[in-house]
Amino acid sequence: MTFIDFTSLVSKMPDGVILLEGRRSIPADSAEQAQAFARFLAARFPQLRFRSGNATGSDDAFSKGIASIDPSRLQIVAPYASHRKSARYADALYQSPDFLTPVAEEAIADKTNAASPKNKSLIAMRKKKGPLAAKAAYLIRDTMKVVGYSEDFPKVICGLFYVSMEDPLAGGTGHTIRVCMQEGVPYANQSSWASWPRE
Repeated sequence: MTFIDFTSLVSKMPDGVILLEGRRSIPADSAEQAQAFARFLAARFPQLRFRSGNATGSDDAFSKGIASIDPSRLQIVAPYASHRKSARYADALYQSPDFLTPVAEEAIADKTNAASPKNKSLIAMRKKKGPLAAKAAYLIRDTMKVVGYSEDFPKVICGLFYVSMEDPLAGGTGHTIRVCMQEGVPYANQSSWASWPRE
């Protein structure tokens, strides 16, 4: 995706939601780059809203950038309602799978299984207790970030990711990218978006 592609997309949905997320472990200079990029997007496109996870690393860096411009335009999806409560922005909107109705949760579980079929047995454990249920909650959260579940929390119009260039589809970030592909959501990683502020 080029910056021209992105601006064309935004022109059709100026108040749409952009997903900004990625790897948990990133170098300090990459975190600064992600934060600066998020600030650029929030300032350049004042009607857009932005969504991220509640993790350290890329999610945190992107969220800081948006919050420095306007935290009320930031939506953060945590794997469960009490996740990282000490690291929250007062005006941001926080969501988690705990907010889903049983019907919506089942639909998102189905989309999770479709995007990452090898995790189907893990997703089946999501309503139980223990570490497997916790892992399942993270994957459900990752799917929820893309597909949304209501008019106030809609499907994203684009996903912008910070990935491992050696294996862009690894881990939870890879799962989220596969959900974007499955849902027809355009996406890009830092090999594309890093140059946008200079264009």
